[in-house]
Amino acid sequence: MRAVLTNFGSTGDVQPLIALAVELSRHGHQPVLAVSPNFAPWVEQFGFRCTPIGPDVQQALRDALATRIEMTEFFDSVSEIRAFLAPLIEALPEMYRDLRDACRDADVLISGATQPAGRMIHELTGIPFVSLFLGHPGALGTAAMQQARFSLINPFRQELGLPPLHDPLNSYHSPQLALYAMSRHVVPPAATWPLHYTMTGYFFLDDERWQPAPELSAFLAAGPPPVVFSFGSMVHADPQAFTTLVLETVRRVDCRAIIQKGWSGLTATELPPEVLVIDYAPHAWLFPRAACVVHHGGAGTAAAVFRAGIPSLFLPHNADQPLWAETAYQLGCAGPVIPYPRATVDGLSQALTTVLSTPRYREAAAALGQQIRAEHGVKKARQLIEGLVAKVGLHNPASADLHPPGDRADDRQVKQNRRQQYQQRQRSRKQGVGDE
Repeated sequence: MRAVLTNFGSTGDVQPLIALAVELSRHGHQPVLAVSPNFAPWVEQFGFRCTPIGPDVQQALRDALATRIEMTEFFDSVSEIRAFLAPLIEALPEMYRDLRDACRDADVLISGATQPAGRMIHELTGIPFVSLFLGHPGALGTAAMQQARFSLINPFRQELGLPPLHDPLNSYHSPQLALYAMSRHVVPPAATWPLHYTMTGYFFLDDERWQPAPELSAFLAAGPPPVVFSFGSMVHADPQAFTTLVLETVRRVDCRAIIQKGWSGLTATELPPEVLVIDYAPHAWLFPRAACVVHHGGAGTAAAVFRAGIPSLFLPHNADQPLWAETAYQLGCAGPVIPYPRATVDGLSQALTTVLSTPRYREAAAALGQQIRAEHGVKKARQLIEGLVAKVGLHNPASADLHPPGDRADDRQVKQNRRQQYQQRQRSRKQGVGDE
């Protein structure tokens, strides 16, 4: 089975795709990732082919800051959201063409919710389509978000001869298979979901090849577990203020700390001996060695904290981060939510001291971690994807091009041909021929 996996966004939007690609590859399938060019080297490190599409996300965020759009205010008004989405929408025609070309030989398209071109290609070609939702289920967006999104996307849909989108659910999700890559122990699935919506469990990427630098290993061995500060792909308009907040909090609490730089723009050059700044360490490796994690609450970072079974503090910046923060607080595994724009040294120091000294946070986090580690999200997703392709058959690009968009879904002969092709390929694999 040849699968194209695509999404648009930050590290947390791409890492689950790589995790799923690893699982697909282990079972004889051929994944190709279509993501922003700044992620291509990362994807290729795992041995997967990468088709770069769209703008450099990290540069787009920096450009947004240069035009005085704050990371903490992206979702306050239609005009601000449109300004932030502008680089994506300007690149949409090119992204659509590049993704369409990547799908020419594909049997299935797996597209994250933040990649608008995925659904368009499914509608126009009939390729089996799996949507992947990584965000909080309650975060389909404010009215302002949807208004801005639809006003920017629908004109291009019209150019393609597609009807406009108005319903958030239909705009994000596949009509064939919609996967929520998160744990039911964190957010239970809604009773009103259609049957083709499935919560799989989180997609975790464990890179067993990675080894810590001697400096990091020595720091961890030199004292008690540190507090880890990890703000992922968050870009701060005032890096100096961010640096002061973190370092002064560490001094007040009198703890050891590891700071992951990410995209935060950390500016400190002289650090006390109890603080170590690192460029990168996998969350799966670092977080279990921490006493607590202070983070922005992105879906991927939150999932890694939950899995590690350690308490945390959320300093949400935007998007669905406040929802993850409130969910974790209600589960008892995280302290009170501190929105980043209102974070102060006094408030953060007090909250961190409370979390570190209160056993109930550690106990709740440990129990949740045990539940999540028992789940196998990528395995369940892979099985569901295989089931979809077995049901509808392999994608036949040549046949798809002969049918107008409105007729493809109803063409029984095309579906039957695809199904027969898939079954023949499965028989060949079992006989040792292998997947093409």
